[in-house]
Amino acid sequence: MYYYLNQTNYPHVAYPTLTDLPEWTRTDSTVRSAGCGLCSASMVVTNLTGREFSLIDCLELSLAVNANHSPGTDMDRLAPYVAERFDLDLVMTDDPELLRAHLKRGGMAVANVTGDRPEDGYVGLFSHGGHYVAVVAIEDDGETVVVLDPSQLPDKFHEEGREGKVIENGHILRTSLAILAEDCKYREMEHYPDGEFKAWMEYAKRDSHNRYYLFSMKEDGCAAEG
Repeated sequence: MYYYLNQTNYPHVAYPTLTDLPEWTRTDSTVRSAGCGLCSASMVVTNLTGREFSLIDCLELSLAVNANHSPGTDMDRLAPYVAERFDLDLVMTDDPELLRAHLKRGGMAVANVTGDRPEDGYVGLFSHGGHYVAVVAIEDDGETVVVLDPSQLPDKFHEEGREGKVIENGHILRTSLAILAEDCKYREMEHYPDGEFKAWMEYAKRDSHNRYYLFSMKEDGCAAEG
């Protein structure tokens, strides 16, 4: 049984975002609307280490290190602090084959899905917009991955374009690594409509396009107290 969080249960927990862009800052945002990264990081750490990394602890860490300066959570900024706190190894990458090898070794990951790509005729599987999910295992076939989605709802995977891509067993979701990788495919800024996300991308000017945040126990097998 995996530790699981669903962001839709937390409309009452404030989580201000886009704090670096005053004209776009969202003081009314909450974990429900913007906390998928927090939930995913919490689930990965708790399931990997056996030590609870609560939603509130993760939220407070994000605020403390200014990882909420983006739309939602800037995992490039938050993940290194999470790894440091729990004495974990961390690799940030856009390579799904590194994710496959990592999962085979028993690691877990936060994955950043892109959402819909109308220019490709692609319907986002885990979200119609940007979103984070926790990837907690890969099965013996080396292709089926186990995902915990912090915005899972009863009919989410029965929409046109999503049907048949996910097998649901309660909160445990199974899909193929190939399908997950397609969902995490980087989308060029030019394809985004004008709005807060495009404004953030123009402001941030990131050279790297990390899609997977690979967490693993140190080789000595010990993790520090959180």
